[in-house]
Amino acid sequence: MMGLRRWASVALPFRTVAAVALGILAAGKLDSQEASTGHVLLRPPPVVLPDEPLLEDAYYVDARHGSDDFDGSRQRPWRTVQHAVDQLRPGDVLYVRGGIYYEKVAIRCSGMHEAPIVVRSYPGELAILDGGLREFYETPGEAWQPNPDGVPGEFISTRSYPDGDTRRAPRQFLPGAWEPFWGREQERPLAMGFFADTMIALHGYRRLQDLRSDNELFAGKADERPLYCGPGLWFNRRTGRIHVRLAHTRLEGLGAAAYRGPTDPRQVPLVVAVGFGDDVLRLTGISHVRIEGLVVRGATGSPLIAIYGCDGVELERVTAYGGFPALLLDASRNIKVRHCAFRGNAAPWSSRAHMKYYGTPSYQIIFYNSQPINENIEIAWCEFTDDHDFAFFRFVRNLQFHHNYVDNFNDDGLECGPKLRDHSIYIYQNYLGSALIPFSQHEIAPDESPQEHGRDSGIYVFRNIIDLRNGVYVAPPAQPDATGKFLHQEGHLASDHGSPIWPVMRFYHNTIVRRTATFRQYYLFGLAAQGLRSTERDVFNNIFIQTEGTPGVVLPAPSESVRLREGGNLIWGPSASHDPAENPLERFRLTPQFLASQRLYAPGWTGLDLFADPLLAALGSESGELDARLRPGSPAIDRGVALPDDWPDPLRGQDAGLPDIGAIPAGIDLWGVGIDGRLPFGPAICAASSG
Repeated sequence: MMGLRRWASVALPFRTVAAVALGILAAGKLDSQEASTGHVLLRPPPVVLPDEPLLEDAYYVDARHGSDDFDGSRQRPWRTVQHAVDQLRPGDVLYVRGGIYYEKVAIRCSGMHEAPIVVRSYPGELAILDGGLREFYETPGEAWQPNPDGVPGEFISTRSYPDGDTRRAPRQFLPGAWEPFWGREQERPLAMGFFADTMIALHGYRRLQDLRSDNELFAGKADERPLYCGPGLWFNRRTGRIHVRLAHTRLEGLGAAAYRGPTDPRQVPLVVAVGFGDDVLRLTGISHVRIEGLVVRGATGSPLIAIYGCDGVELERVTAYGGFPALLLDASRNIKVRHCAFRGNAAPWSSRAHMKYYGTPSYQIIFYNSQPINENIEIAWCEFTDDHDFAFFRFVRNLQFHHNYVDNFNDDGLECGPKLRDHSIYIYQNYLGSALIPFSQHEIAPDESPQEHGRDSGIYVFRNIIDLRNGVYVAPPAQPDATGKFLHQEGHLASDHGSPIWPVMRFYHNTIVRRTATFRQYYLFGLAAQGLRSTERDVFNNIFIQTEGTPGVVLPAPSESVRLREGGNLIWGPSASHDPAENPLERFRLTPQFLASQRLYAPGWTGLDLFADPLLAALGSESGELDARLRPGSPAIDRGVALPDDWPDPLRGQDAGLPDIGAIPAGIDLWGVGIDGRLPFGPAICAASSG
């Protein structure tokens, strides 16, 4: 079941309507969780707000029974969300009745601190804000026709969409970076979507020849052969028609990840959107507004949810599908994103190569660099899954990222660099699963990293479990490979794009597990060897486990420019020799390099580290087997290094004696991550996601 791990539903209790799957199940169009894609629901459906007494004097909007000529009362609701939010004033509450609202909404009204504006789904119902085209969901049999000039299984839309290529002043939220992402301007995918019953993504094609291809083998990014990337869409800029092909994927080795569903789009409700530059939900220059319980979908190469110049905005229990990015924050402060789910554009059959070179290399979160800088941002108890890149965490002061579940990103994870003079990011008590590079340093403008930095500037990464063993789908093989090993390629814990100056990083009290040897056998999975010039790096009290072989101890040549402090780390390889003579740390401590490091840092690199079995409660070769708690007698107990009091740690007061090494001190009650903390941190989280 390893190949299905990242796609399995979380089999734990969570607050939702059992028969709901994005409004399709709610509408009675499906009577089971078996989906048109041939897959079951691969991620939990959206959280539905619980039944509770309605607030008095609230307003209502109802897409099916309302009218914008009504007064917005419960008996006479408005019809459109845009009209409804335009009427709101401080202290107002708007209930959005269940159903699908085909709108792109801009909220321009502000509340007050003591009287916020609240826009929320009606209790017990699921309200969906969709920026797409309703005919492909409601009447697919009438929306598509076979393409007489296409290949077998190719259909085109019965209507044309001449506005699909209209530019609506898209923001350059990655300045100077579009060209390597997209190639020529006209190749940007303008049609994207999802299977409506499962919200598994359709591929947004750049070229028609790829949509029509039967080739699924890939020989590198210079390969000019057309490549079929799975069921997907292509927008014809000349005719304004949307092309679709739902041909099965036949790549040997895909196994259960292959597409085996219907091939006729007239039989399958789809979420389809076209265009570029419109945000589906935009909040601009407002304050004290709370969005709760909505589903937002139907973006293409534009932000799904964009927050510009806002103060005091909260997203609570929002489910977001797709977008590039799903969430854009720009010049905003005091923003809270809690108990939300962000599901991306990667299907089970999608690889990094498919998205980067033939489709949409999307992000889920981007912080943009307008002034004033983003400040006081909390992202907590959320779930981020199934996309190309995860988050561009830069240009922010006091970002609190905690109790989140992050998994299945086939390229970069947390892009937290390069070094800035004044930013502060706190990443703690999260479960971080598969990503090609969980911590990626990315310099956009040449030489944008300053040599100096503020005293408190930096990234604090602590109390996280990071399990990289499942790997990611980087690229299809060049030759048939029935083993399916290409689905599980491991990358680096930390690396960079173009060797920028890395940010100041304090990395402490984490538990990291990988399967294979790290790049060049770098020590501490690369944290003690890469990106150390003109920065500071502290790596303390972490557990590093490599399940195949022995972790390497390759460190840089000691010099005044290498400001590395580390200690109290425990490294282990379950398949390594238990012979003390084979201890890699002891061998390193006999080298001149170790003696030279002592002149820079008194204990010397590795001088305070351990090579020992941490005695975790459970650790197996399969990624579903992990319980990161320490068993009695673990050598990690009371063996850590005391850390400065000004380094944040919510568990410092609960860890008796000297610090325990790793993410979870012995004997402590576990916390949860994800929506409502529904995934217990440590043992159950992997079992719940392993299928």
